[in-house]
Amino acid sequence: MACSCKTSIEAKLLARFKEQSPDASKHEVELTGYALILDDAMNMTLKGCMKIEAAADHPLRKGGVKRKVQQQNMVFTFCPFCGLKYEAEMVAAPAEAAEVMA
Repeated sequence: MACSCKTSIEAKLLARFKEQSPDASKHEVELTGYALILDDAMNMTLKGCMKIEAAADHPLRKGGVKRKVQQQNMVFTFCPFCGLKYEAEMVAAPAEAAEVMA
């Protein structure tokens, strides 16, 4: 990611969670809705994403309607927190994988 919004927001959320639950232990916070996206050049980028659900009533041949629901994933091209454009990042491959690819 080009920005550090995910890590900084997770740190702030974790601090707040620890304040709200001081008697608990092993506090953890993780922003979900991020995925590693592989582009055409085989570069991986961590991008924000969100599930979307589209629904509509479709007419049936026999009459009546049937509700159809489609689920898809929407991937952000900009950080939803700061607005910075996501850019491709090279993820280092293990040495063994690099040798096999050569």
